[in-house]
Amino acid sequence: MALVLFDLDNTLLTGDSVEAWTEYIKEQGLVGKEFFTKKIQFDKDYRLGRFDSLAYSIFLLEPLAGKKMQEVDNLAKPFALKVVEKFSDSLTQRLIQDHYSDECLLVSATLSFIVREISSLLGLKTFFGTDAEVKDGVYTGALKGIPNFSEEKVRRVREWTLLKGISAEDKVYAYSDSIYDLPMLEFADYPIVVDPDDKLKKISEERGWKMIDRTT
Repeated sequence: MALVLFDLDNTLLTGDSVEAWTEYIKEQGLVGKEFFTKKIQFDKDYRLGRFDSLAYSIFLLEPLAGKKMQEVDNLAKPFALKVVEKFSDSLTQRLIQDHYSDECLLVSATLSFIVREISSLLGLKTFFGTDAEVKDGVYTGALKGIPNFSEEKVRRVREWTLLKGISAEDKVYAYSDSIYDLPMLEFADYPIVVDPDDKLKKISEERGWKMIDRTT
C-alpha cells in the first residue's frame, strides 16, 4: 500500500477553494471592498514568489474572529458542497479511484475547517490544512501553529507517518500544481505535477517528472 499526498487547489480540484471562499464570505456580507484591496496585494506577492503564508492566513481568519464554531461550520458545509460540485472533474475522480487501495492524504494550505468538509465529500479520511485557533468554542482570528504551507506540509506528513507506524519503505506519491509544493514533491518517490505553474513545469521537465495536462 502506497502513501498518496494530494494538494487540493488546482490539483485535485480544478479551481482555487480559497478564491472561492473569499467570494463566498463576501456574498454573506462578512467582508467589504477593503478586504479585497488587501487580497490583491497577497495575490501579487504569491505570483512573484514572495508570499507570506502566515500573514495571509491571519488575514483570511480576521472576518471569523468572534464567531462560534457552529456558525463557521454552517458557512463551511454548504460552501464545500458548491466547491466540490463546481471544481470536481474526471481527473478528480480518476486520481482518487487510481489510489483507492492506498493511504490517501489531502494536504492543503487552505483553512482546515474548509479542507475537512471537502475531504469528507471526496471520500478522503485524512487531511491536513491550516488550523485556526479556537477558544471556548469561538474563533479568535489567530492561527493554531503555523500555516500548512510548503515545508510544513512535509513536516506534518512525516509526523503523521511516525504516529501511524507507516514504514519509510512504503512508496510515496505526491500530486501538486505549485512551485511552493516543491518540498512535498521532492519528499515523494513518485512526484506528479498537474497543470504546473511555469517554475514547477521547468523543474519537472529537467527532472523528468510525470506531468498531467487536464485538457488532454
